[in-house]
Amino acid sequence: MAIKQLRENALTTLEDMLEFMGIDPETASDPVKNNVTRLINAASSYIEAMTGRKFRKQEYTEQHFASGYQELCLNQYPITHIAEIQCDDGSQITDFDYSCTGEYGVVFRDQGWAVKGYRQGLADDIRLGSRYLTVTYTAGYVLPKDATEKEPETLPYDLQMIVWQIVQQQWSLAKNGANGLSAFTISDVSWTFDKELGSQVQDIINSYKRVEC
Repeated sequence: MAIKQLRENALTTLEDMLEFMGIDPETASDPVKNNVTRLINAASSYIEAMTGRKFRKQEYTEQHFASGYQELCLNQYPITHIAEIQCDDGSQITDFDYSCTGEYGVVFRDQGWAVKGYRQGLADDIRLGSRYLTVTYTAGYVLPKDATEKEPETLPYDLQMIVWQIVQQQWSLAKNGANGLSAFTISDVSWTFDKELGSQVQDIINSYKRVEC
C-alpha cells in the first residue's frame, strides 16, 4: 500500500495527530495513517483558504504598488527577513524597517513609499499606478514537520490545535458512519452529530485572517 505524505502546508505532524486522537502511532495500520494524513492535508488547506494566508516559512517575490504613505503591506506574514526591495530602474531601497510591524506584513519607511505611475488629464495627476517595487522576502512560521534542533517550530499552538479538532471531528463522523447526517433516531435512541465548526475553532480562524492594509 502506498503511504500518503503530508503536504508542504500541513500544520501538524501525523504522530501528534494520532496521539491527540488516542491512536498509538507505532501500531496504527497503514489505512488509518493514510486517512488521517488526508484529513490533516484537507484541514490545513481549508485553514489557509479561510484565512487567505500561507503559514509555512518560505521565500516570496512580489511586485507592489507604492502606497504613498509610510507603510507598505506585503501579502504574507510574519516577515522574518527581507532580502531586497528593488525599483524598476534597478536601484535598491535600503532605508526600511519591519522590526515592529513585520508581524503584520508591514514594511515601514520614514520618508514614505512614493507613488509612481502614468499621468493623465489636465492636472497631470497620476491615474494609473505602477508596480515598480519588487520585494524579495521570507515570511511565515516553521511548521512542526519542518522543525529541527537548530530551527524549532514557531507555528502558534492554537493553529495546530484547531487542525487537531477539525480532524478529530471529521474522523469521528466517518467512523460512526455519520458523514452527511445531522441526526437520526432508531427506536428510543436518538443521535445528533454537530458538523459545524465550533465557535472556538471559528474564532481562531478569524483571528488569523489576512489583514488588509
